[in-house]
Amino acid sequence: MKRTLCMFGLLTAANLFGGQTLNLKLVPERELLVRNRPQEIVIKIDLSTITGQRDGHRTPLNLAVVLDRSGSMAGAKLEKAKQAAMLLVDRLAPDDVFSFIVYSDDARVLVPAQRVDDKDALKEKIRRIDADGSTALYAGVKRGASEIDEYFSNKRINRVILLSDGLANIGPSSPRELRRLGRDLAAHGISVTTIGVGDDYNEDLMAGLAESSDANYYYVKDTEKLPEIFAKELGELLAVAARDVRIEVVCPDGVTPLGFIGRTEKFEGQKATVNLSQFTAGQDRYLMMRCRINGDQPEVARVRLDYIDELANGTSQSANDVLKVRFTADEKVADKSVNTAVFAEKELMLTAVAKDQAMEEADAGNYKKAASILTAQKVELSQSYAAAPAAVQSQIRSETNNLDDFAGQLNAGSYGGGTRKLMQSQSYNTRNSK
Repeated sequence: MKRTLCMFGLLTAANLFGGQTLNLKLVPERELLVRNRPQEIVIKIDLSTITGQRDGHRTPLNLAVVLDRSGSMAGAKLEKAKQAAMLLVDRLAPDDVFSFIVYSDDARVLVPAQRVDDKDALKEKIRRIDADGSTALYAGVKRGASEIDEYFSNKRINRVILLSDGLANIGPSSPRELRRLGRDLAAHGISVTTIGVGDDYNEDLMAGLAESSDANYYYVKDTEKLPEIFAKELGELLAVAARDVRIEVVCPDGVTPLGFIGRTEKFEGQKATVNLSQFTAGQDRYLMMRCRINGDQPEVARVRLDYIDELANGTSQSANDVLKVRFTADEKVADKSVNTAVFAEKELMLTAVAKDQAMEEADAGNYKKAASILTAQKVELSQSYAAAPAAVQSQIRSETNNLDDFAGQLNAGSYGGGTRKLMQSQSYNTRNSK
């Protein structure tokens, strides 16, 4: 394992190369802290994959498509969904495993899990699907997971793709219950991508299911884009470079861990673990960890990374490193040591949190308060713009415009289901570095 350690003022970057694929880089919000003063620090735990491939070989898929065929899907929605699914079949390889489940009043296996040998036969079954009945979403996901189990292997990418346009109204239907299902499936090695179509589905349920299993969540307002969404999802699955990623963070005594910004993982005492399903080649994801330094000891956190390296024949890789700080008695010197890129990225993450808080207030009918939360965050975010790197500046511009638009709609009383879904989709993608 190759290891490089860069030090300046504070140990600001520790690049670890587990194998040759997934890089871990620890970057603090500031390089120097004030001596003899309890203070908070934010650490960016950056994970990035190299761009590469394995001589044309890729990890085979074990894929279950779970399609809502309830009455509300009749017409263009169902036709575009079928078209997208058939295009997906066309891109699968003989070594991939494919299954197809439809659900309405109950869930039914249309295509049992099987290797992709006769694509025309698979597509003909999909082509004949019609729409009728209610929405047994939970049962559909469970059946999809059961089909995945038939060929489950840690040498495959095991993924359910769920599509729905309506409210789950048969069986378990709360976001809490679907989050629990997602966590259970993730513990078993299965993740669930969710695709919400239109403005009538429960976005909290769909996003919660995807997030709890660390998969993708898509809000599709325009039905015409369904083939594009399926192609994007499949493209990611075909380019997996690292998977079964586990990040363990341990803070020593004298450091109080305060948690991760925008994530639900909690510290148990001084230790926390974050599990991520997979990384595609060239993908960059990061966590923002908050902690309080209570004394003058240099060590802030120890981080361990474990993952399966798909660019190195599925071998297990690991890396370890420690982030240490240095202190100064000069507060002005400490203030000048702020890493402007990390500061701006922290504000972008806090923007996602502000959107979540605004949605909670709007759900309770407090539209003015919701708008004020977004406006206040716009001010904070704007202050990070001037010193931010160019690539981050473009994100800040986009987000300040979004905050303006959402706050304006809330103040005007025109906040509706589509606006909420868009706001939540943006928050999801930011918090999960998607």
